[in-house]
This record gives sequence, structure tokens and C-alpha cells, in this order.
Amino acid sequence: MANFETKIKDATSAEKPGILGVVALAIGRNGNPIFSHAVGKTTVNPSNSTSIDKNSVLALASCTKLITAIAALRLVEQGRFDINDPSIVEKHLPELSQQDVITSPPGQPLTYEKRNKPITVGHLLTHTSGAGYDFLNPTLLAWRKQRGEGPQHLVGVLPDCLEVPSLFQPGEGWAYGSGSDWIGILVSRITDETLGDFMRKEIFDVVGCDHLIGFGTKEIQEDGDATIVQVAIRGENGDLAEYPMPEQKSQRGGGGLWSSADNFAKILADIIAPEPKILSPKTLDILFAARLSEGSGGLTSLREQAPLYQAMIGPLTASLPDTAINHALGGLLITENSEVLGKTKGTMVWGGGFGSLWFANRERGFAAFYGGSAFPPGQGVSSELIADFVSTVWEEVGAK
Repeated sequence: MANFETKIKDATSAEKPGILGVVALAIGRNGNPIFSHAVGKTTVNPSNSTSIDKNSVLALASCTKLITAIAALRLVEQGRFDINDPSIVEKHLPELSQQDVITSPPGQPLTYEKRNKPITVGHLLTHTSGAGYDFLNPTLLAWRKQRGEGPQHLVGVLPDCLEVPSLFQPGEGWAYGSGSDWIGILVSRITDETLGDFMRKEIFDVVGCDHLIGFGTKEIQEDGDATIVQVAIRGENGDLAEYPMPEQKSQRGGGGLWSSADNFAKILADIIAPEPKILSPKTLDILFAARLSEGSGGLTSLREQAPLYQAMIGPLTASLPDTAINHALGGLLITENSEVLGKTKGTMVWGGGFGSLWFANRERGFAAFYGGSAFPPGQGVSSELIADFVSTVWEEVGAK
């Protein structure tokens, strides 16, 4: 633990710091703290920066996806829909259901076919629906270019910006994409509430989150005591500079939440608790279950794209064989123990595009959150610290 703390201090206090600041939390059953550590600043300008702490508000980016999956399962528990029912997407997300499927290889003139399989909520939460991110996929970028457009998924208005062709028939591939954004729209349409209002009532208030969590920073800052952590990027001269965050025009279930590390940890603590408040133990079994069958196109494609998610989640998958990787509704799922880390089987994990990471293991009874604020993710000092963080947690909980 001391080694990890020293490395964070060195990285944030150097003449040209490698990162702006880090909040690292690990919790056990019933929310008992394993460790809590925060080092660094909240802004790149030293004249108006404060020290980062567990109440500093971070851009969660794709760490939002876990909370959106939990929101969907709250509706499942309420009997509002079944995650395997194809009629749900057809009824409530007609814009998605009507999209054709691209059949041409990358770099070739675009050709299409009609969808021959229905999309389910399960497909959307596991990135096997065919709904990719335009800014990550060359084929979708080419489709945008034909229309005289640039990438829209992070800056456009929902649902219009998500209405792009599918990359494959449902279940036949894996493409990191806009599935959770569609789920957020689905939750809002079924409940006739905004996604943020539903999450506040059904998730945040249930586990005692305060006002330092929500979509966008304006609402969070209304009480006047919120400290927002800037996202930092390294400039050409080697100094850290503020990353220009895109304006969020909609509440995006795939990446729009901002939260303090303390609030995010309360949600993590609940999904590993013996007596959880948000979801029943039976529903948590569904959240953590492996969804992709061996030999399926979805699982094969997921394993082929390991470099994409290893950049965000550090060493948790780097030392494992392909056969140890699957996908659950809440995130990537590790299905075998690691020769390097130890008892990793059953760990669900995902990260965010601004340098944060979470993971949870119900069987071992621990969860952790690394709250970073750096772009791009998975590079330099940030990547090294995430690797040290993961190793430190496994040592602290005795799972080596």
C-alpha cells in the first residue's frame, strides 16, 4: 500500500506532473473500508486549485454504464420488462429497430442488409447488438463522411445522434458502442421520467448518495459546495492542460454521469453487500452472470478486441488467457483466476475514457474505484498507477 501511495505522490508533485490527481477507494462487505487514498489537485492551474478528495466530482465517462445497467434491472424487478424479450426494443426504441446492418468489409463501399434477428436489452448491455460508437469505428466514420458529418455520438442530441446502421446482426459480433445510451432512453420512455430523475429515486437515494452525483456539472454545483475535477491532457510542452470537455446535450446512459468517488463507492458497496438495497441477490446474480456463450460470434469478437479494453482496465485481463474473458450485463467479466494477481474469478470490471476504473467481486466481498481525470486513458503514468492500484487491492484483501 505504501508503495502505491508514494507513486501517486511522486506522479502528482513532480515538476511536470504525470497526472492531476487520483482518488483510490477499496471497500469490503457492508461498505467496510479497506483503504481510501487521495492525492493531487483538482485543476491544472495551481493558483485556483484545491486538493482532491473523496468528495471531489469526477467525470465518470463509461463508468456510467454500470449504473445504467442497474437502472434497467430495477425495472426488471418491477416487472416492467424482460431483458431477453425482443418486443421491448421494437416497441420502445423503434429508431434502433429500423436500422439496416452494414455488410461491406472495412474500407469498401458501404452495402447493407435488413436485420434478420431482433435486438434485446441483453444485447445492448453487452455490446452485442451491433450499435457501435461512430468515433471508434472506421466503417461508421465512413458512413458519417458520406453524409457530410463528423462523429456525433458524444456531442449530438439523443436519440438522433445514435441513429446509425448496425455493424452486424444482433449477437454475431461485439462492438463497444452506444448500447447503454439506448438503454438510458429506454428507461426514460418506459418510466416517463428523465434518466437522471429515475436514477436519483431508484439508485442514488436508496444507498444514501448525496447531491454530488448526476448528469452534468450544473445541477451538481447548484448547492455551491461541489468541487469539479478538470480532465487533464498533456500539452506539446509536456505540461498538463485542461481537456476541452464536449457539451452534453442529453443525459447519456453510456457516459454522462459525474460523481464523487464516495458516491460511486456507495453503489459498488451495495452490489457486493450480503443484504443489498438496490437489487435483490437474485437480480445481482443476473447482473454478474456471463452472458456470451462459448463459440458465439459475440464472445469470439470480444476476445479479439482485448487491446481496446486493456487500455482502460489495466492488468486485470492482461495476464489472463482469452478463455478467461466474458461479458456480464454490468461490465467485462473475468471467469478464471490469474497466475499474476490471484483470485480474480468472478470479478466484473470496466473503466472510463477519462482515466477511472471500477471492479467488484461478490464472492470475495470487495470492490474498488480508481478515480482518475486524464485523457486519453491507459497511457503513461496513468496506466502505471492503475496497474499498481489493482495489484494493491488484491494484496490488501488477501486474494493473491
